[in-house]
Amino acid sequence: MEEKLDISRIGNIIELDPYRIDETLQNGNSTFVSPLFYNKGVYRVKNSQKKQLEDFAINVDKIEAATYQGLVEEFGKECVDTHLWDDVPEGSVIFFYSFKLETTLVEQHSKRMTEYMEA
Repeated sequence: MEEKLDISRIGNIIELDPYRIDETLQNGNSTFVSPLFYNKGVYRVKNSQKKQLEDFAINVDKIEAATYQGLVEEFGKECVDTHLWDDVPEGSVIFFYSFKLETTLVEQHSKRMTEYMEA
């Protein structure tokens, strides 16, 4: 039997919206966009709406970066959502992430936790 790490031992935390959380739990993977840079690796999930820790972890396995101008040149202005850059300084990059539900290293709990993070 392979021993797994208890989820409470995960120190890296990433905030995801409820849609991404549900998509991850249903499909086992998802993607998201953020002006913040996260390294590849295992993260415990915090619900960005409820501000509570969830009972599962994800593994960020792919990161891409792009500038607004670079995407406009590649796909055209009509295909680029300018709201993605609201929190990004002009000329800076936004990060696109792909991740999967982490089941190999982390012991998942059977129900969602009601533990809240202190601000």
